[in-house]
Amino acid sequence: MNKLFRFNFTKETAVALAAGTVMVALSLLMLPFSGSSFLDKAMSFVLRDLLMIFGLGVVFVSLYAGKDSKSALNEIGFSGRKNVLSLILDFIFGAALLAMFLKEEIPSGLADIKNFYAAVYILTAGIFEMTFIYGYLRSSFEKAFGIIPAIILTSVFYSFHHAGFQPEFMHLLFVGLMYCSVYYITQNLLIIFPFFWGVGALWDVIVSSDAGSEIKNAESFIIALVILLLSAIWIFIFKRRKRSAV
Repeated sequence: MNKLFRFNFTKETAVALAAGTVMVALSLLMLPFSGSSFLDKAMSFVLRDLLMIFGLGVVFVSLYAGKDSKSALNEIGFSGRKNVLSLILDFIFGAALLAMFLKEEIPSGLADIKNFYAAVYILTAGIFEMTFIYGYLRSSFEKAFGIIPAIILTSVFYSFHHAGFQPEFMHLLFVGLMYCSVYYITQNLLIIFPFFWGVGALWDVIVSSDAGSEIKNAESFIIALVILLLSAIWIFIFKRRKRSAV
């Protein structure tokens, strides 16, 4: 029972709750800039891409993991345990989810280049969701409150993190509950990313949601490449400084 429920609120728990609140606040700040003007696009890039995806998902998480890389990465979900089993289950779950979607609807034009642009952006944003939401937040909540509250709290933050660009709260809450619960089968994030999460996210945004129309363009593709490049540069510099400090 101690694994399922506990109460051990610490300074780290407060930091996690504050970081999650910052994530939601950044999303809400996007609401006034939902238009198509240059200012709207610039603010969306700063708030979501630079501060949220890169800032929280890469810089913040790497600084957290930098305290004790092996232990922190293990807690976040990059444990290296059951990698093969996790990937096999990830692929099976993703294929089953895709089959379920296709049974209900076979959309036309999936091979359109605009969908490719959107897909690259979505998968890049997925790295943020894995590292910060399903990784850092979930592990922090689990240490403080146990597995069941961690699943619920993580799913709530996952849902509200979409407030500024895809406000489908109940639907995304259940999506978060599903992914968080599946994670605990192997306690390895490879069980949900890239296939299982990828199928769900790509279908939700590109096919089912109006939010997909905003990222079906070359600009989103370029932004994704910029974020990936910045992430690679940051990780290279961070690791180099860490080695030189030893």
